[in-house]
Formats: sequence, C-alpha cells, structure tokens
Amino acid sequence: MMVSTLCAPPSPVRQDGEVAEGYFGQTDGPFVAAVEATRMPMVITDACIAGNPIVYANAAFLTLCGYGREEVLGRTYHFLSGPDTDPETARAIDTAINIRHDITLEIQFYRKDGRSFWASQFVSPVMDGSGRVVQHFASFLDISERKRMEVELRTAHAELDRRVRLRTRELEDANRRLRREVDRRQAAEIVLRDALSEKEFLVREVNHRVKNTLQRACALLAVQATSCGDQRVRDALDDAGQRLVRMAEIHELLHGAGGYQSIDVARYLKSLGASLVESWQEDTSRVTLSVDADEVMWGPDLVLPLGLIVNEAVSNALKHAFPAGRHGAVTIALRRRSERSYRLAIRDDGVGIGPMRRNGSIGLELIHALAGQIDGSVAIEADGGTLVAVTFTPEPRVGAH
Repeated sequence: MMVSTLCAPPSPVRQDGEVAEGYFGQTDGPFVAAVEATRMPMVITDACIAGNPIVYANAAFLTLCGYGREEVLGRTYHFLSGPDTDPETARAIDTAINIRHDITLEIQFYRKDGRSFWASQFVSPVMDGSGRVVQHFASFLDISERKRMEVELRTAHAELDRRVRLRTRELEDANRRLRREVDRRQAAEIVLRDALSEKEFLVREVNHRVKNTLQRACALLAVQATSCGDQRVRDALDDAGQRLVRMAEIHELLHGAGGYQSIDVARYLKSLGASLVESWQEDTSRVTLSVDADEVMWGPDLVLPLGLIVNEAVSNALKHAFPAGRHGAVTIALRRRSERSYRLAIRDDGVGIGPMRRNGSIGLELIHALAGQIDGSVAIEADGGTLVAVTFTPEPRVGAH
C-alpha cells in the first residue's frame, strides 16, 4: 500500500528523540476528511517513530473505544488490551508489521469504561515511493455481537451435549434393566413351558386312564346285563351303562378341546341326540330327533349334568313314548329366557308319561338330582306327549357367550 500525502510535517522527530508538538493533530487533506467521515473505526500509526504510535484516529474509532482524541494520539493500539486479551494475538500483529505483511485477526479489547469488546483488526503497512514503510493503517470491525452469539451457541451445544449424554446414560440404564427383565421372563417362560409340557403329559395320561376305566365299566355292565335273567335288572344295568357312555362322551369332548375348559353345547347336544337314537332304536327313521340350541360355550361342571339330564329324558322317551312301532319326534331346545337364566326342554309327541312311570322313576329322580347340582328347577308336563324342562342359571359357575 503506497500513499504519498499522509504525513504533512516533514520531520515528526526532534533532535532529542521526542515527537514534535502538533504532529498528532494533523487533519489536513482529502484522504483524512474521508476517513474521518466513515463509520469504520480506523487509526494510522507512524512507522518512523519508535513504538509505532497512533498519529491519527477517526471519530468512529473514538466512539468505539470511548477515549478522546488527545488520549489516543501518541499511543499504540495495544493500549486497548486488557486482562483477557490474548498476548499471542498481539505478538502476531507486531510480527506481521515487522515483516511488512498484512494481517487480520480477532482480538479482545477494552473500552475506557472497562467494558470489553471483540474486534476484527486489519493492519496493513503504508510505503512511500522508495518502498520504505512510513505508516501503518489499521481498521477495526466490532464483532462483539457475533462473539456473544458464538458463546451462546457453544453454551447451548455444551448443554445439549450434556443432556444427550445424560439421556444416553438413562436409555442405556433402561436398556440394561429391560434386558434383565427379558432374560428373567425368558427364564420364567422356559420354566412354564416345562411345567406345561409336564401338565399336558399328565392330562393325557389321566384322560387315557379315565377312558379305559369307563370303557371297562361299560363292558362289565353290558356283560352283566346280558347274563342276567331278570328283565328289570337287565334294563337297570343297560340304563347305568348308557349313563357311563354319556359321561365318556363328555370326557372325549373335553379331551378333544385341549383341556377342561369349555364345550360347544349346541354341537354336543346334536351329537348326544344322534347317539341316543342310534343306541335305542333299531330303525332310526321311526323316531326323529332335532336340536335347537343357542350357541354357548360352557364348562364341564355345567355340561355334564345337562348331558345326563338329556340322556335320561331322551332315553325314557325312546323306550316308552313310542310303543308298538309308533312313529314320532323328539326335540331338544336350549334357549335363553332372561339376561341370566336358560331353559333346557326335552319334548316328545308320544303317548305321554303316565302316573305309574312318573312315580318311582329312577330316571326322573336322577333328573331332579342333576338339576339340583346346577341350582335348577324341573317342570314335567304330560299333555299330548311329555315335556321335561329345566330352568337354570349358568353363572357363577361358568360363563356364557
């Protein structure tokens, strides 16, 4: 940078080495006037004087630092340095000046009132026509707001990093707890699976033994009935055998459902009715049997008594309601009567139950006893056939759907 009219006095240094009076007040020339009017803080130092003192400072610089002109002239701009000014930055500026290089650095300065500010400082040497450095030009850009935002941003980043680390630790702790819980549950599942396998094995074994026992009991009753000469005893043994068959059927249904939980009652009643017709009628077309039942799923504590009630009522109808080859029909109906109660009705259109059969009938006594097991009431009607009706409440023993 070469300028020829920046220094008006020809000799700023006296013979005693002091700066000549009036040198620092020089403000002549169009360049000085332009610099004075700009908003960019600027100073000019004299490289010909020891220490490179400030010989000119514009109004923007004085406003920036808060000093008067007479307090600035004759000093180096390092007088703005303070406790937090990086000395390495100041030395870097001096080094650039000594080797005649331009330099731009960010440095922290202090105003007259002690308040700090950040400036981006640009320093460039000014040479005369012979290439000798005669002055230095320095400009300052106040970057305090940018620095403040950088500090806030760094603080925010640090806080964010802290929170992320904290949250990461929390998630890692939660993940470790979750893994421990998963391991615990997996171990528990293994134990439960082993227990379930053992239970299934025991259930299969019990079912097998119960089935064999019922089959042997039925076979024994059948053999005894065949060898018995008393017809009444033979009929009683046949009836007992049929009751065991019904119990075996329910046992098979429960075993097929995978455990002692629930049975499709409508399906069971249809299967039971067909089995009874086949057992008691050589000509299955002579007496027809139909089932009309709500779709419910009940447990064995309820289904077993109901099945035995149907067994007794239908067996009595097939044996006594249609004598001498008479044709007819038997219906089994299971319907909801109210929100909580159901009604099981077995009706035939046969000759009707007479007083002799009603009094002392083991089958009817069993029906009353079985109805009592489910807290039900029994009604028997004999008008154009026979109706056996049992009203009961499934709850609380089992649930209905």
